[in-house]
Amino acid sequence: MKKQAAGSRQQAEKRHARPARLFAARRPLPAACSRGYTLVEFFVTIAVLVIVLGLMVDLANRVRRNSADRLTRQLLQRLAALMQDYADRNDGQLPPVTTLVAPNSAVPDEATLQLTARRNNADVVRILRGQFDLSHASTTNPTARDVLRARPQDVFAGLPLSLYDEVTLRDPWGNPIVFMPGQHPLLGMAPGDHFFFFSPGPDRKYLTRDDNLYSYEETGGADTASTNAR
Repeated sequence: MKKQAAGSRQQAEKRHARPARLFAARRPLPAACSRGYTLVEFFVTIAVLVIVLGLMVDLANRVRRNSADRLTRQLLQRLAALMQDYADRNDGQLPPVTTLVAPNSAVPDEATLQLTARRNNADVVRILRGQFDLSHASTTNPTARDVLRARPQDVFAGLPLSLYDEVTLRDPWGNPIVFMPGQHPLLGMAPGDHFFFFSPGPDRKYLTRDDNLYSYEETGGADTASTNAR
């Protein structure tokens, strides 16, 4: 009887020990599954960060481009107003500046235009920077005495050095802004064959008009219409 009872206890212990051994053998499996899930999570997180970073870079480029466009248009319109003031003071005569493209002549290559643009820009800056300061005039319509008493001033003072170095006036992309006394089919078509200023834009090429900016364009909602009128 004792032998039978001992055998029964041993068999019972074996039955209870077998599931324990099974659980002990299977215990590492959840850890392995957990490591695999964490790796997937890691790669998903990296992918999301890459996408977000790409969107942020694209947004920053758009904001920078829009800011450069606005600043360039303001410069172009300011130059056009100064040139109009010069013409009004000189019986409608425009100043003698280096011509970007001579009338009735073939358009030179882009490299030649770049060199001519620098001379054109330097001439314009030299002439317009000495405009008279009429801020102290006694009336809204200054008299000859007001003009004689006015002080010459640098009308471009206050612009950052990246745009104006007292010799050249550049757009935010580093291109010299060019003065055109009249329209040209390859460079710009101002309404009424009026003079205008223009920037070659971010591609820095004067002959590619798709991204050129013009002083006769209006900002805001009229941009599309003015672009179609080029």
